Amino acid sequence: MARYSAIGYSLLVPALLAAQTVDLVDVDAVRAEGDPAGFIHQVTVPANPPVVRCDVLVAGAGAGGMGAALRLADRGHSVCLLEESDWIGGQITAGGVSALDENKFIEISGATRSYYEMRNRIRDVYRKRYTLSPAAAAWQNLNPGSCYVSSLCFEPKVGVEVLEAMLAPRKARVQTFLRSRVFSLDVANGVIRSALAYRFDKRSVFKIETRYVLDATELGDLLPLAGVPYAVGSEARNETNEPHAAAEPNPACVQSFTYTFALDVKPGENHRIAKPAQYERFRDGQPFSLKITYPTDFGWRGSFQYSMFGEDPPIPNNMSPKPFFNWRRLLAKKNFAGPNAPEDLALMNWPRQDYHDESILDRTPLDQARILQQAKRVALAFLYWLQTDLPRDDGKGNGYPELRLRKEIMGTEDGLSKYPYIRESRRILAPAGRVVEQDIVAEYQQGSRARWRDDSVGTGFYMVDIHPCGANERGRMMMPKPFQIPMGSLFPQKVTNLLAAGKNIGVTHLTNGAFRLHPVEWNVGEAAAVIASLTLQTGARPATEAVQKELSKAGVPLVWFDDLPVTHPHFAAIHYAAQRGWYPLNHYDLHASPDAPVSRNEAALILSRYFELATTDPVHLAVSRGWMARDHRNWFHGDLPLYWTDFREDQFPKPMPALKTNKSGPVTRAELAARLAQ
Repeated sequence: MARYSAIGYSLLVPALLAAQTVDLVDVDAVRAEGDPAGFIHQVTVPANPPVVRCDVLVAGAGAGGMGAALRLADRGHSVCLLEESDWIGGQITAGGVSALDENKFIEISGATRSYYEMRNRIRDVYRKRYTLSPAAAAWQNLNPGSCYVSSLCFEPKVGVEVLEAMLAPRKARVQTFLRSRVFSLDVANGVIRSALAYRFDKRSVFKIETRYVLDATELGDLLPLAGVPYAVGSEARNETNEPHAAAEPNPACVQSFTYTFALDVKPGENHRIAKPAQYERFRDGQPFSLKITYPTDFGWRGSFQYSMFGEDPPIPNNMSPKPFFNWRRLLAKKNFAGPNAPEDLALMNWPRQDYHDESILDRTPLDQARILQQAKRVALAFLYWLQTDLPRDDGKGNGYPELRLRKEIMGTEDGLSKYPYIRESRRILAPAGRVVEQDIVAEYQQGSRARWRDDSVGTGFYMVDIHPCGANERGRMMMPKPFQIPMGSLFPQKVTNLLAAGKNIGVTHLTNGAFRLHPVEWNVGEAAAVIASLTLQTGARPATEAVQKELSKAGVPLVWFDDLPVTHPHFAAIHYAAQRGWYPLNHYDLHASPDAPVSRNEAALILSRYFELATTDPVHLAVSRGWMARDHRNWFHGDLPLYWTDFREDQFPKPMPALKTNKSGPVTRAELAARLAQ
């Protein structure tokens, strides 16, 4: 079964605590060689560990955890932010995925205001630190690596620098504990009262007394500790009713994970690494190749052979036209000038280097250490293949020994990312149900957006991108429509002060492939923070409307628009009004068109929704109730623009917020939204 109550698993922790010891894998310490048992810390639990206190414990400082910590601090809460690595940022930094996985709208919409702040700060680092080439200096949306996969590729350490700078003015409220992992939760009557955490670098245990907990870990580590029901692996078709789900459930079928690394090119030099153990097995079993078969039965192009080097114009969907090195290039020499101009630097994050044989979820610490070690061996074997066996573009032999592993880019002894790039975690079984493929995939949607969510707390847009597990699963990509993040997907069962704050929300194995992206995880974290904050302020689960109002004010989109940047003065009003049904939406585009005039037909519909009166003929309702008038020929003129004087406000069933304007019309969409959302 893919479904677990987690009770049997979490009972391991109290049993171990009774013996005063618990085994934990030190992920940072895992190496490709050596006994896996050497990467495990046997933790002795003291009777009275030191105590820290905070309003909210945020476990995991990846995209979701950072979004949550920043939002909580800005709302006046004290935060304990724990991170297993010694870099904050998760996938963006420690996971080495600094060629951001985003969406084609990202430069104008599709992320939160604080996420955009991070992106802008990263660009500013390169503008200030280097002399840009004239062409690069002219770009408003500078991409240091000019990569294909993203509109922003950069060095992981710059991501760390920027995130630390964002935390700096909030230090009084955010206590950051690096190299720290929660390993036990004290839960009583459905409430988490405290947590025990271990610091790998100091080999010490400490206790966190907190009022609320957000699980933003890469693996959903707190779910089994809290004893909440969750899912692991792929669900059966008869469980989710997803057409592309597997026939049978398989807890072992978890998306493959990857150790990334960075390379530059030193022509004429030999930087070939020592041949890794089991090289031939990995080379032939993966198999290593720059050829990808895009299945023709999905309507795709079939087999395609990428070259190692070259420059080609990009093609849609962030895909490389042919050159492999540039796909996730982090720095492009052509973008810089002057004596400190960097050389080309590329991130290696390729399906052929994924580790898919086994999952690390719900395994013993020794199994986890062994599996992580094997994953590192695969990554190093792929590097050796690039340097030794890959047929050269020029046809002159095999291998590129001039490819140099840049260990300092990932900040590790072996040059591999500090933490593996995790695509799929444990996922809560939310009482509100799970997001399934029919909710987001394009072929099931009639309009321009995915299934409407009344409880939206954010948006996302990315392919259902499945990197297959080792259980005979095929890779899969399905195109969605821009979707919303339902608030109900963040709440677990059984525990009242715990929220999912990353990719551990209530999605399926398939839909996780679309929800696991950086801006979506960040958005989930911000939403969880606002829910937790309002709960702490009122003592009860907040109303959806209250959460949406606070999120929209904070620059979190609730409805997908392709023309409404977070800097728009009426961003909050438009999103809040659109979510309430008070803003014109259509089924054939994604436009907010904030400066477009509101038609009288649209105004009649908005009034019926604002006054919460269901009708199939809003014009008739507005006229019959005296809210709007026909002319003397009995014409309504529904296509004409609305003027404020068209409203008969003395006939309204309840007052509309006071009019604050010096013009009667035409009334723009933004102006009407601003008035209604006051």
